[in-house]
Amino acid sequence: MRTSIKKLLEREGTDRSRTVYGTVSDEIGRYVITAGDFFHLEPAENWAGNTWIEHQFRDLLEQKKEQKVYHSLSCLCAGLKEELIGIKRIDPDGYDHAEELRALRRAKKGIEEAMEDLKRCYEAEVMQKLSEDLGVGRLAVFSYKNTACVGSFADLERQIPALSVLALPWIRKTPLLLSNIKSICGSLGQGRSIGVVGGPCLFGTYEVEILVLHRDKSRYSFDFSSGRHYDGRKGGGVDFADHVERYVREIADIDFRDRKKSVTSQEYDSLEAVFAFSAALGARAAIPIPDLSYLKYLATVLTPLDREFRLSVIRRFQVHTRRIADLYLNLIEALKKKYPEVEVQVLHERNEQLCRVFHEKREPFFRKSGMIHRMTAKREKTDAVFDYISMLALPYYIWGTTQVIQVDNLDETDSYRKCRKVHKEAFALSAVLYPERLSADGRETIFNTSLEYKEYLDQDTWRRIPDGMDFADGEEEGGMRE
Repeated sequence: MRTSIKKLLEREGTDRSRTVYGTVSDEIGRYVITAGDFFHLEPAENWAGNTWIEHQFRDLLEQKKEQKVYHSLSCLCAGLKEELIGIKRIDPDGYDHAEELRALRRAKKGIEEAMEDLKRCYEAEVMQKLSEDLGVGRLAVFSYKNTACVGSFADLERQIPALSVLALPWIRKTPLLLSNIKSICGSLGQGRSIGVVGGPCLFGTYEVEILVLHRDKSRYSFDFSSGRHYDGRKGGGVDFADHVERYVREIADIDFRDRKKSVTSQEYDSLEAVFAFSAALGARAAIPIPDLSYLKYLATVLTPLDREFRLSVIRRFQVHTRRIADLYLNLIEALKKKYPEVEVQVLHERNEQLCRVFHEKREPFFRKSGMIHRMTAKREKTDAVFDYISMLALPYYIWGTTQVIQVDNLDETDSYRKCRKVHKEAFALSAVLYPERLSADGRETIFNTSLEYKEYLDQDTWRRIPDGMDFADGEEEGGMRE
């Protein structure tokens, strides 16, 4: 689904002046968000720890409550509560002081009603001031999957002034999904260490093709990322995993065609965002390159095949995952020079020591998690799923960091929610998630678009590669047996 804040407001029949988006620029309001239809308009107070305007509203309301009349009523109410508690202490059943108790309760109720009336007047006055100063009235906000609220960088920056130094023009022009931002503010205020985690997938659609040869010489091809037949047709609903299971006895060979030329502009931005947020917040960064998870997924799909054959296919695929992982590792080295103050750890399949830490540290959480056991009874079939959930906890696993911020794509909303649920109170996890940009085709995101619209970057300069320019090692055909 392609939508925008503007379209969502039109769907709800709500003017943006009645929401927290009254101060959002037209550019952000019209920004195309590619996501599932999981947006709901809610009172902003439900997300008070994430929206600056709601903070402003609450702060102004508290200032109003400090006025003499409301303060006096509050003191009177507190005094009556103390009297009621004192009487109940000496007369628990209230039989000997029944009349006095009734009178005190009537007086207390009258004062509370007067305070509520005053509060409503104050709220109206605050709304009027916000309307005059900021162009907003009644406050509402869109939530996404009941996990994050839709905001903007300007909103985030007002809550966390340290981010004002962030030099990422693109992130200031896009809507952001925000969750548990209040926790970040608290950690900064208390001087607690912070960790940032995030980064791209290994590759997108159309970048790695799976080639399947049957014993009768018939050939089939599938897109690795989507699992679909490479020409885009589902072939009666059969994807790669279904195909292997259905034709296990007929498969003669499996190979891969790697077409990924370089890192895309979206992948570059996702990695730089982790560095930039870390630098601004004085945080350490953890970047997972999910080649390990892709290998686990492939091993799971190939389970029905002969062991030696299966291992040979996995080794072939590993050649490509390592080449692609090196693209990211080279970019990370370049970003280290641009952000020398950031300490960073990178999880990838060849970093055996960190992989060992990752698996050891996550194990207790998943062993105890009822949610994980409900996913599937077969642990080996969900290792890749476990990875995506637990990779967000890397700063906690590596450094014991108790405040972690996920700076990532909004497609990771589910992983964010599940990671918080699995790790519960072990550490605080916050999220700043952004939608992927549409590619130049105007229909698909850069991740999902065809090769000619991927916006690949030249590895020497990290600038966009002109259309039609290829890297020779990105067109490898593989060595399929006949």
